[in-house]
Amino acid sequence: MTTVANILTWVGYRIFPDGTAISSSTEPSQTECIQWINEACEELLTVCVENATEIARTTASITLADGTASYSDLASLLLAPVIMQDKNGDTFSGWIEKTNTRNPIKLTTEAGSIDYNPSTESEPDEFYIDGSNNLIFLPTPDDTYTAKIPYYAYHTTLTLTTDTVPYKQIFDSVIVESVAMRAQNRDEYDLSFELKWFSYIRKQARKMLAIRKNPTVTIVNN
Repeated sequence: MTTVANILTWVGYRIFPDGTAISSSTEPSQTECIQWINEACEELLTVCVENATEIARTTASITLADGTASYSDLASLLLAPVIMQDKNGDTFSGWIEKTNTRNPIKLTTEAGSIDYNPSTESEPDEFYIDGSNNLIFLPTPDDTYTAKIPYYAYHTTLTLTTDTVPYKQIFDSVIVESVAMRAQNRDEYDLSFELKWFSYIRKQARKMLAIRKNPTVTIVNN
């Protein structure tokens, strides 16, 4: 797996002719470069969510209890839920996992709870996310169930050189180039550069995602 130290080494090769190692005394400094790595990772996460890719997505396993509708398991983690389609085109955002079946759960809104009797308990077939990022299952569970909820988590800020860079090396080249671009334009703020920087990351990330979905796809540069 790629670490922050690996990215810093590659950026050093990219911006210093003699391959100077990025440190606290270089310009840019190690602290600056790690901040730029984090900014790139956050933008890449946005692209992953927008394109509903499996990259950066994880699946939570939540134990539902009889009589309890609200769960805070993902309150500090959940950036965005996932909406998927089955082979019939029906959408779902999770499932109740049983020994021999997976029963789909749909994503709804808090307004959707108006259709449910608050005193009725049964196997949940929907859930919504409240203002505190809690998951509210509808109807209230009448037994113990295991709910599987795919989701995108917030980016975990990288601080140490030993920290692992996310995305399983898929976007390493994009991160390196984006940090090098920052380093070479660090002396003055330019809004047009900022826009180009974000555009570069998004464009390159979409290319990678297109190739993963269809390895024979033709990528046109424009």
